Amino acid sequence: MKDLNFSYKNSWFWVLFVVFFSSGFVFFKVPFEFYFHYIIIIFLTPLYFFKYGFPKLVIQLFIAPLIVGIVHILLSNNLSFTFWKVFGGLVSVTLFFYYAIHHNNFNIRLVFKWYCKATYLLCLIAGIQIISFLLGIKSGYDFSWFLNKWSFVEGGIVGFRVNSLLSEPTYLATVLAPSVFISVKNLLSKQNFIFNKLESIIIILTSILTTSSIGYLGIIASLLLASNTIRIRYILIGLLISVFSFNIAYWYVPDFRNRVDAAKGLWIDKNFSLSNTNNSSFVLYNNLHIAKENIIDYPLFGTGLGSHETAFKKHTLTKTIIQYDFEFNIKDGNSLFVRLCTETGLVGLFFVFLLIFKGFIYKVKYDDEDLRLNSMISQSLFVLFILVLVRQGNYMLNGLPMLFLIYYYNFIEYKTTVEKKYLLINP
Repeated sequence: MKDLNFSYKNSWFWVLFVVFFSSGFVFFKVPFEFYFHYIIIIFLTPLYFFKYGFPKLVIQLFIAPLIVGIVHILLSNNLSFTFWKVFGGLVSVTLFFYYAIHHNNFNIRLVFKWYCKATYLLCLIAGIQIISFLLGIKSGYDFSWFLNKWSFVEGGIVGFRVNSLLSEPTYLATVLAPSVFISVKNLLSKQNFIFNKLESIIIILTSILTTSSIGYLGIIASLLLASNTIRIRYILIGLLISVFSFNIAYWYVPDFRNRVDAAKGLWIDKNFSLSNTNNSSFVLYNNLHIAKENIIDYPLFGTGLGSHETAFKKHTLTKTIIQYDFEFNIKDGNSLFVRLCTETGLVGLFFVFLLIFKGFIYKVKYDDEDLRLNSMISQSLFVLFILVLVRQGNYMLNGLPMLFLIYYYNFIEYKTTVEKKYLLINP
Protein backbone atom coordinates (compact mmCIF):
# COMPACT_ATOMS: atom_id res chain seq x y z
CA MET A 1 0.00 0.00 0.00
CA LYS A 2 1.28 3.44 -0.81
CA ASP A 3 2.99 5.56 1.84
CA LEU A 4 3.81 2.39 3.80
CA ASN A 5 7.24 1.45 2.43
CA PHE A 6 9.12 -0.04 5.34
CA SER A 7 12.65 -1.25 5.99
CA TYR A 8 14.40 -2.38 9.15
CA LYS A 9 17.42 -0.48 7.82
CA ASN A 10 15.69 2.83 8.46
CA SER A 11 17.55 4.53 11.31
CA TRP A 12 14.44 6.38 12.51
CA PHE A 13 12.68 3.07 13.12
CA TRP A 14 15.40 2.01 15.55
CA VAL A 15 15.53 5.43 17.20
CA LEU A 16 11.80 5.25 17.89
CA PHE A 17 12.00 1.60 18.98
CA VAL A 18 14.52 2.53 21.67
CA VAL A 19 12.56 5.63 22.73
CA PHE A 20 9.30 3.68 22.85
CA PHE A 21 10.40 0.56 24.66
CA SER A 22 13.64 1.04 26.63
CA SER A 23 11.96 2.07 29.90
CA GLY A 24 13.19 -1.16 31.50
CA PHE A 25 16.56 0.50 32.17
CA VAL A 26 17.29 3.60 34.25
CA PHE A 27 20.65 5.22 34.96
CA PHE A 28 19.46 6.56 38.31
CA LYS A 29 16.21 7.00 40.23
CA VAL A 30 16.97 10.01 42.47
CA PRO A 31 16.04 12.85 42.25
CA PHE A 32 14.11 11.51 39.24
CA GLU A 33 14.21 8.44 37.03
CA PHE A 34 16.63 8.97 34.14
CA TYR A 35 15.76 6.45 31.43
CA PHE A 36 18.14 5.28 28.73
CA HIS A 37 16.11 6.87 25.93
CA TYR A 38 16.39 10.31 27.53
CA ILE A 39 19.89 10.48 26.04
CA ILE A 40 18.44 10.29 22.52
CA ILE A 41 15.77 12.90 23.30
CA ILE A 42 18.29 15.28 24.89
CA PHE A 43 20.64 14.95 21.91
CA LEU A 44 18.16 15.20 19.03
CA THR A 45 15.51 17.64 20.30
CA PRO A 46 17.76 20.77 20.30
CA LEU A 47 18.97 19.92 16.78
CA TYR A 48 15.43 19.78 15.42
CA PHE A 49 14.43 22.83 17.45
CA PHE A 50 16.90 24.93 15.47
CA LYS A 51 15.70 23.32 12.23
CA TYR A 52 11.92 23.49 12.74
CA GLY A 53 11.41 26.02 15.53
CA PHE A 54 9.00 25.71 18.46
CA PRO A 55 5.62 24.43 17.21
CA LYS A 56 2.50 26.40 18.08
CA LEU A 57 0.64 23.18 18.83
CA VAL A 58 2.91 22.43 21.80
CA ILE A 59 2.49 25.98 23.13
CA GLN A 60 -1.30 25.67 22.85
CA LEU A 61 -1.27 22.30 24.62
CA PHE A 62 0.82 23.33 27.60
CA ILE A 63 0.06 26.99 28.34
CA ALA A 64 -2.97 26.14 30.54
CA PRO A 65 -1.19 23.36 32.52
CA LEU A 66 1.71 25.77 33.09
CA ILE A 67 -0.55 28.44 34.61
CA VAL A 68 -2.53 25.95 36.72
CA GLY A 69 0.66 24.33 37.95
CA ILE A 70 2.25 27.59 39.09
CA VAL A 71 -0.94 28.66 40.89
CA HIS A 72 -1.11 25.41 42.87
CA ILE A 73 2.57 25.58 43.76
CA LEU A 74 1.82 28.97 45.33
CA LEU A 75 -1.19 27.42 47.12
CA SER A 76 1.01 24.57 48.44
CA ASN A 77 -1.09 21.94 46.67
CA ASN A 78 1.90 20.79 44.65
CA LEU A 79 5.66 20.62 45.06
CA SER A 80 7.68 22.93 42.84
CA PHE A 81 10.26 20.30 41.89
CA THR A 82 7.60 17.67 41.14
CA PHE A 83 5.65 20.02 38.87
CA TRP A 84 8.64 21.20 36.88
CA LYS A 85 9.93 17.63 36.57
CA VAL A 86 6.66 16.37 35.07
CA PHE A 87 5.91 19.52 33.06
CA GLY A 88 9.44 19.79 31.64
CA GLY A 89 9.61 16.07 30.88
CA LEU A 90 6.24 16.02 29.14
CA VAL A 91 7.01 19.10 27.04
CA SER A 92 10.41 17.69 26.03
CA VAL A 93 9.04 14.28 25.07
CA THR A 94 6.12 15.80 23.15
CA LEU A 95 8.52 18.11 21.31
CA PHE A 96 10.74 15.18 20.35
CA PHE A 97 7.82 13.17 18.98
CA TYR A 98 6.47 16.19 17.11
CA TYR A 99 9.87 16.69 15.48
CA ALA A 100 10.00 12.96 14.62
CA ILE A 101 6.70 13.27 12.76
CA HIS A 102 7.71 16.58 11.17
CA HIS A 103 11.07 15.20 10.02
CA ASN A 104 9.24 12.35 8.29
CA ASN A 105 6.98 14.80 6.42
CA PHE A 106 3.94 14.10 8.61
CA ASN A 107 3.66 10.66 7.00
CA ILE A 108 1.37 9.40 9.74
CA ARG A 109 0.83 5.99 8.16
CA LEU A 110 4.55 5.26 7.98
CA VAL A 111 5.20 6.38 11.55
CA PHE A 112 2.25 4.29 12.72
CA LYS A 113 3.65 1.30 10.83
CA TRP A 114 6.99 1.81 12.58
CA TYR A 115 5.20 1.64 15.92
CA CYS A 116 3.37 -1.56 14.96
CA LYS A 117 6.52 -3.20 13.61
CA ALA A 118 8.30 -2.25 16.83
CA THR A 119 5.61 -4.01 18.86
CA TYR A 120 6.03 -7.08 16.65
CA LEU A 121 9.72 -7.15 17.59
CA LEU A 122 8.59 -7.17 21.22
CA CYS A 123 6.51 -10.26 20.39
CA LEU A 124 9.52 -12.01 18.84
CA ILE A 125 11.55 -11.25 21.95
CA ALA A 126 8.65 -12.62 24.00
CA GLY A 127 8.90 -15.79 21.89
CA ILE A 128 12.58 -16.07 22.83
CA GLN A 129 11.52 -15.66 26.47
CA ILE A 130 9.05 -18.53 26.23
CA ILE A 131 11.46 -20.90 24.47
CA SER A 132 14.23 -20.06 26.94
CA PHE A 133 11.90 -20.65 29.88
CA LEU A 134 10.85 -24.05 28.57
CA LEU A 135 14.52 -24.97 28.03
CA GLY A 136 15.55 -23.63 31.44
CA ILE A 137 17.89 -20.94 30.08
CA LYS A 138 17.42 -18.20 32.68
CA SER A 139 19.33 -15.44 30.89
CA GLY A 140 16.99 -15.88 27.92
CA TYR A 141 13.77 -15.25 29.84
CA ASP A 142 14.82 -13.24 32.91
CA PHE A 143 16.13 -9.92 31.60
CA SER A 144 16.90 -8.42 35.01
CA TRP A 145 20.59 -9.05 34.31
CA PHE A 146 20.63 -6.11 31.89
CA LEU A 147 17.36 -4.26 32.61
CA ASN A 148 17.37 -2.84 36.13
CA LYS A 149 13.73 -1.75 36.09
CA TRP A 150 12.30 -5.05 34.94
CA SER A 151 10.79 -7.96 36.81
CA PHE A 152 10.05 -11.61 36.14
CA VAL A 153 6.48 -12.54 37.11
CA GLU A 154 5.76 -16.20 37.78
CA GLY A 155 2.39 -17.77 36.98
CA GLY A 156 0.40 -17.21 33.81
CA ILE A 157 -0.34 -19.81 31.14
CA VAL A 158 3.21 -20.99 30.34
CA GLY A 159 4.67 -20.67 33.85
CA PHE A 160 5.33 -16.93 33.76
CA ARG A 161 3.56 -13.80 32.56
CA VAL A 162 5.15 -12.68 29.31
CA ASN A 163 6.45 -9.10 29.32
CA SER A 164 9.28 -9.01 26.72
CA LEU A 165 11.47 -5.90 27.29
CA LEU A 166 8.81 -4.02 29.28
CA SER A 167 8.78 -3.87 33.05
CA GLU A 168 5.28 -5.32 33.49
CA PRO A 169 3.09 -7.78 31.53
CA THR A 170 0.25 -5.23 31.59
CA TYR A 171 2.45 -2.68 29.81
CA LEU A 172 3.18 -5.19 27.05
CA ALA A 173 -0.53 -5.98 26.67
CA THR A 174 -1.26 -2.25 26.44
CA VAL A 175 1.35 -1.33 23.83
CA LEU A 176 0.29 -4.32 21.73
CA ALA A 177 -3.33 -3.08 21.57
CA PRO A 178 -3.07 -1.26 18.18
CA SER A 179 -1.26 -4.23 16.64
CA VAL A 180 -3.81 -6.63 18.13
CA PHE A 181 -6.58 -4.63 16.48
CA ILE A 182 -4.78 -4.69 13.12
CA SER A 183 -4.16 -8.43 13.54
CA VAL A 184 -7.80 -9.15 14.33
CA LYS A 185 -8.81 -7.07 11.30
CA ASN A 186 -6.40 -9.04 9.11
CA LEU A 187 -7.71 -12.40 10.31
CA LEU A 188 -11.33 -11.36 9.77
CA SER A 189 -10.63 -10.23 6.20
CA LYS A 190 -8.49 -11.07 3.17
CA GLN A 191 -6.12 -8.17 3.73
CA ASN A 192 -2.60 -8.15 5.18
CA PHE A 193 -2.29 -4.61 6.53
CA ILE A 194 1.19 -4.19 8.11
CA PHE A 195 1.27 -7.86 9.22
CA ASN A 196 0.71 -11.15 7.41
CA LYS A 197 -1.56 -13.81 8.88
CA LEU A 198 1.20 -15.62 10.81
CA GLU A 199 2.49 -12.38 12.32
CA SER A 200 -1.08 -11.46 13.28
CA ILE A 201 -1.53 -14.77 15.11
CA ILE A 202 1.80 -14.31 16.94
CA ILE A 203 0.75 -10.84 18.14
CA ILE A 204 -2.62 -12.00 19.46
CA LEU A 205 -1.07 -15.03 21.19
CA THR A 206 1.54 -12.82 22.84
CA SER A 207 -1.18 -10.55 24.20
CA ILE A 208 -3.02 -13.59 25.57
CA LEU A 209 0.16 -14.91 27.24
CA THR A 210 0.58 -11.71 29.25
CA THR A 211 -2.49 -13.00 31.17
CA SER A 212 -3.41 -9.36 31.70
CA SER A 213 -7.07 -8.50 32.13
CA ILE A 214 -6.30 -5.23 30.33
CA GLY A 215 -4.94 -7.22 27.41
CA TYR A 216 -8.09 -9.34 27.28
CA LEU A 217 -10.22 -6.20 27.35
CA GLY A 218 -8.22 -4.92 24.37
CA ILE A 219 -8.83 -8.14 22.43
CA ILE A 220 -12.58 -7.98 23.05
CA ALA A 221 -12.72 -4.31 22.03
CA SER A 222 -10.69 -5.11 18.90
CA LEU A 223 -13.08 -7.91 17.95
CA LEU A 224 -16.08 -5.60 18.23
CA LEU A 225 -14.51 -2.72 16.31
CA ALA A 226 -12.69 -4.75 13.66
CA SER A 227 -15.84 -6.64 12.72
CA ASN A 228 -17.93 -3.44 12.60
CA THR A 229 -20.37 -5.02 15.01
CA ILE A 230 -21.32 -2.22 17.36
CA ARG A 231 -24.94 -3.37 17.34
CA ILE A 232 -27.10 -4.78 20.11
CA ARG A 233 -27.24 -8.35 18.84
CA TYR A 234 -23.51 -8.51 18.26
CA ILE A 235 -22.75 -6.90 21.59
CA LEU A 236 -24.83 -9.64 23.23
CA ILE A 237 -22.88 -12.28 21.31
CA GLY A 238 -19.66 -10.57 22.32
CA LEU A 239 -20.76 -10.58 25.95
CA LEU A 240 -21.48 -14.31 25.78
CA ILE A 241 -18.02 -14.96 24.31
CA SER A 242 -16.51 -12.70 26.97
CA VAL A 243 -18.28 -14.55 29.78
CA PHE A 244 -17.09 -17.88 28.38
CA SER A 245 -13.49 -16.60 28.04
CA PHE A 246 -13.66 -15.09 31.51
CA ASN A 247 -14.66 -18.41 33.04
CA ILE A 248 -11.89 -20.27 31.21
CA ALA A 249 -9.31 -17.76 32.47
CA TYR A 250 -10.78 -17.76 35.99
CA TRP A 251 -10.62 -21.52 36.46
CA TYR A 252 -7.39 -22.26 34.61
CA VAL A 253 -5.16 -19.20 35.24
CA PRO A 254 -4.49 -18.86 39.02
CA ASP A 255 -3.07 -15.30 38.76
CA PHE A 256 -6.19 -14.10 36.99
CA ARG A 257 -8.45 -15.84 39.53
CA ASN A 258 -6.57 -14.25 42.45
CA ARG A 259 -6.96 -10.77 40.94
CA VAL A 260 -10.68 -11.30 40.34
CA ASP A 261 -11.22 -12.58 43.89
CA ALA A 262 -9.32 -9.63 45.32
CA ALA A 263 -11.30 -7.15 43.20
CA LYS A 264 -14.57 -8.71 44.35
CA GLY A 265 -13.43 -8.56 47.97
CA LEU A 266 -12.61 -4.86 47.66
CA TRP A 267 -15.29 -3.43 45.40
CA ILE A 268 -18.24 -5.57 46.45
CA ASP A 269 -17.54 -7.00 49.90
CA LYS A 270 -15.52 -3.99 51.15
CA ASN A 271 -13.10 -6.46 52.69
CA PHE A 272 -9.72 -4.77 53.33
CA SER A 273 -7.85 -7.87 54.42
CA LEU A 274 -4.21 -8.32 53.41
CA SER A 275 -5.10 -10.76 50.61
CA ASN A 276 -7.32 -8.13 48.98
CA THR A 277 -5.05 -5.13 49.39
CA ASN A 278 -1.59 -6.43 48.50
CA ASN A 279 -2.27 -6.26 44.74
CA SER A 280 -3.11 -4.02 41.79
CA SER A 281 -6.84 -4.09 42.59
CA PHE A 282 -6.29 -2.16 45.80
CA VAL A 283 -3.87 0.21 44.06
CA LEU A 284 -6.63 1.22 41.63
CA TYR A 285 -9.26 1.31 44.38
CA ASN A 286 -7.08 3.55 46.56
CA ASN A 287 -6.12 5.90 43.74
CA LEU A 288 -9.74 6.29 42.64
CA HIS A 289 -10.58 7.30 46.21
CA ILE A 290 -7.73 9.84 46.16
CA ALA A 291 -8.86 11.28 42.81
CA LYS A 292 -12.45 11.55 44.03
CA GLU A 293 -11.45 13.45 47.15
CA ASN A 294 -9.14 15.77 45.25
CA ILE A 295 -11.63 16.56 42.49
CA ILE A 296 -14.26 17.41 45.11
CA ASP A 297 -11.89 20.08 46.45
CA TYR A 298 -10.59 21.27 43.06
CA PRO A 299 -13.15 20.25 40.42
CA LEU A 300 -12.33 22.45 37.42
CA PHE A 301 -8.56 22.34 36.85
CA GLY A 302 -7.26 19.89 39.46
CA THR A 303 -4.06 20.71 41.32
CA GLY A 304 -1.53 20.67 38.48
CA LEU A 305 0.78 18.21 36.74
CA GLY A 306 2.65 15.99 39.18
CA SER A 307 0.31 16.75 42.08
CA HIS A 308 -1.10 13.23 42.45
CA GLU A 309 1.80 12.46 44.76
CA THR A 310 0.77 15.30 47.10
CA ALA A 311 -2.90 14.30 46.88
CA PHE A 312 -1.93 10.70 47.67
CA LYS A 313 -0.32 11.72 50.93
CA LYS A 314 -3.43 13.71 51.91
CA HIS A 315 -6.13 11.19 51.03
CA THR A 316 -4.66 7.67 50.89
CA LEU A 317 -6.61 4.88 52.57
CA THR A 318 -3.34 3.38 53.78
CA LYS A 319 -3.44 5.86 56.66
CA THR A 320 -7.08 5.39 57.61
CA ILE A 321 -8.98 2.21 56.71
CA ILE A 322 -5.98 -0.11 56.65
CA GLN A 323 -3.09 0.13 59.07
CA TYR A 324 -0.20 -0.92 56.87
CA ASP A 325 1.50 1.13 54.22
CA PHE A 326 1.32 0.24 50.54
CA GLU A 327 2.50 3.20 48.49
CA PHE A 328 2.22 1.74 45.01
CA ASN A 329 1.82 4.08 42.01
CA ILE A 330 1.97 7.08 44.33
CA LYS A 331 3.14 9.30 41.46
CA ASP A 332 1.02 8.22 38.50
CA GLY A 333 -2.21 6.95 40.05
CA ASN A 334 -2.08 3.61 38.19
CA SER A 335 -4.55 5.00 35.60
CA LEU A 336 -4.55 7.92 33.18
CA PHE A 337 -8.18 8.63 34.05
CA VAL A 338 -7.37 8.78 37.77
CA ARG A 339 -4.35 10.99 37.25
CA LEU A 340 -6.21 13.39 34.96
CA CYS A 341 -8.96 13.70 37.58
CA THR A 342 -6.41 14.69 40.21
CA GLU A 343 -4.07 16.85 38.18
CA THR A 344 -6.23 18.45 35.47
CA GLY A 345 -9.77 18.25 36.87
CA LEU A 346 -12.94 18.19 34.80
CA VAL A 347 -11.55 20.60 32.20
CA GLY A 348 -8.56 18.37 31.50
CA LEU A 349 -10.75 15.28 31.37
CA PHE A 350 -13.11 17.00 28.95
CA PHE A 351 -10.23 18.00 26.66
CA VAL A 352 -8.76 14.48 26.53
CA PHE A 353 -12.14 12.81 25.99
CA LEU A 354 -12.99 15.39 23.32
CA LEU A 355 -9.75 14.60 21.48
CA ILE A 356 -10.34 10.85 21.71
CA PHE A 357 -13.96 10.87 20.58
CA LYS A 358 -13.64 13.64 17.99
CA GLY A 359 -10.68 11.86 16.38
CA PHE A 360 -12.46 8.50 16.32
CA ILE A 361 -13.33 7.31 12.80
CA TYR A 362 -15.77 4.41 12.90
CA LYS A 363 -17.27 3.92 9.46
CA VAL A 364 -16.08 5.44 6.19
CA LYS A 365 -18.87 6.65 3.89
CA TYR A 366 -16.77 6.53 0.74
CA ASP A 367 -15.07 3.68 -1.12
CA ASP A 368 -11.60 5.06 -0.61
CA GLU A 369 -8.46 3.15 0.41
CA ASP A 370 -6.83 6.19 2.03
CA LEU A 371 -9.86 6.84 4.23
CA ARG A 372 -10.06 3.18 5.24
CA LEU A 373 -6.44 3.33 6.37
CA ASN A 374 -7.23 6.44 8.42
CA SER A 375 -10.13 4.57 9.99
CA MET A 376 -7.99 1.55 10.91
CA ILE A 377 -5.33 3.72 12.52
CA SER A 378 -7.98 5.64 14.44
CA GLN A 379 -9.75 2.55 15.75
CA SER A 380 -6.55 0.77 16.73
CA LEU A 381 -5.32 3.75 18.76
CA PHE A 382 -8.78 4.24 20.25
CA VAL A 383 -8.51 0.76 21.79
CA LEU A 384 -5.13 1.63 23.30
CA PHE A 385 -6.42 4.89 24.77
CA ILE A 386 -9.26 3.05 26.51
CA LEU A 387 -6.74 0.66 28.08
CA VAL A 388 -4.41 3.49 29.11
CA LEU A 389 -7.25 5.39 30.74
CA VAL A 390 -7.94 2.31 32.84
CA ARG A 391 -4.45 1.10 33.65
CA GLN A 392 -1.51 3.42 32.85
CA GLY A 393 -0.96 6.67 34.68
CA ASN A 394 2.42 7.66 33.28
CA TYR A 395 2.01 10.43 30.70
CA MET A 396 5.29 9.65 28.93
CA LEU A 397 5.57 5.85 29.09
CA ASN A 398 6.03 3.77 25.92
CA GLY A 399 5.55 6.63 23.47
CA LEU A 400 2.09 7.72 24.63
CA PRO A 401 2.49 11.38 23.52
CA MET A 402 3.52 10.16 20.06
CA LEU A 403 0.39 8.03 19.79
CA PHE A 404 -1.83 10.99 20.68
CA LEU A 405 -0.05 13.07 18.01
CA ILE A 406 -0.53 10.32 15.43
CA TYR A 407 -4.20 10.11 16.38
CA TYR A 408 -4.64 13.87 16.02
CA TYR A 409 -2.84 14.19 12.68
CA ASN A 410 -4.55 11.07 11.36
CA PHE A 411 -7.93 12.72 11.90
CA ILE A 412 -6.70 15.96 10.29
CA GLU A 413 -5.55 13.94 7.27
CA TYR A 414 -8.88 12.10 7.11
CA LYS A 415 -10.87 15.32 7.30
CA THR A 416 -8.71 17.01 4.65
CA THR A 417 -9.02 14.05 2.29
CA VAL A 418 -12.81 13.98 2.60
CA GLU A 419 -13.06 17.71 1.94
CA LYS A 420 -10.73 17.65 -1.07
CA LYS A 421 -11.95 14.47 -2.75
CA TYR A 422 -15.65 14.51 -2.01
CA LEU A 423 -17.17 17.57 -0.37
CA LEU A 424 -15.67 20.06 -2.80
CA ILE A 425 -16.67 17.90 -5.77
CA ASN A 426 -20.13 17.02 -4.45
CA PRO A 427 -21.09 19.81 -2.03
